[in-house]
Amino acid sequence: MSIKSLLSTLSPGKPILDVPRAILSAPVRHVFMIGTMWFLKQQNRMQPRVLEIGSWYGASALSWAQGLKAYHEGMGTLTCIDGWSPFFDMDIHKDSDYAREMEASLTTDLAYQIFVHNMSTLPPSIDHQHIRGRSEKVLPLLKPEAFDVVFIDADHTFDAVSKDIELAKPLISEGGIICGDDLNLQLFECDEKIAHAHAQVDFIADPKTGRNFHPGVTLAVEKHFGRVSSWGGYWAMQRRGATWHPISLKNMPVVFPEHFPAEKVSQATAHFNDISSSLD
Repeated sequence: MSIKSLLSTLSPGKPILDVPRAILSAPVRHVFMIGTMWFLKQQNRMQPRVLEIGSWYGASALSWAQGLKAYHEGMGTLTCIDGWSPFFDMDIHKDSDYAREMEASLTTDLAYQIFVHNMSTLPPSIDHQHIRGRSEKVLPLLKPEAFDVVFIDADHTFDAVSKDIELAKPLISEGGIICGDDLNLQLFECDEKIAHAHAQVDFIADPKTGRNFHPGVTLAVEKHFGRVSSWGGYWAMQRRGATWHPISLKNMPVVFPEHFPAEKVSQATAHFNDISSSLD
């Protein structure tokens, strides 16, 4: 039996996310991703075109799809780009359990097969496709201003994130949103020297705050935008002509991902209650 057939048998018509490392980021961030779909509706943008850079098992793609269902009558497009191939520098990350586990899922093609299964559960009204390749090679091939949302969540080292942002900017339509995951700390919040010294390292502890963060994401976002609108590690900026501006998610409905295991919903609920005052 093929992996595809096995996954369909184990979870017919339903996503598979109740497995280790399936949801890598803080679950609360998906609430704000869905909220971004609400924001676009307030801007009278219907049938949004979403581009996701870095898809893994498909948890975030499912959240974008839920936003389309909640606020856009299940109409829109979803394009996912991912190499689904090993990418960690294991000389740097040899002591990282999560890096070793992710590399194993990529090497065996398990991550890709679960992604394909999860995308098969989307409603037919959402036009979805995926491109298997590295973002720096795929993004230049896409049509300028072809997307209303570009979400960046791939390689988190500085060079990679900065290149993804650089290549994503021309793809966003007027009034569209560029956004991303894992901005645990903005540069003004962390130890800048430590961040710069570890720009090519995925995840480190910040001595200034005592919090873990991705220095590459922090530095790349600062380079391209300065201070951005951010909630719980999810960040977003809106294109207005040739400039980029923060957005407000104040008064957005609070919608939790329907595809999350119960434990992840509980985590998202608790975290949202802690940071809800930042919705300005």
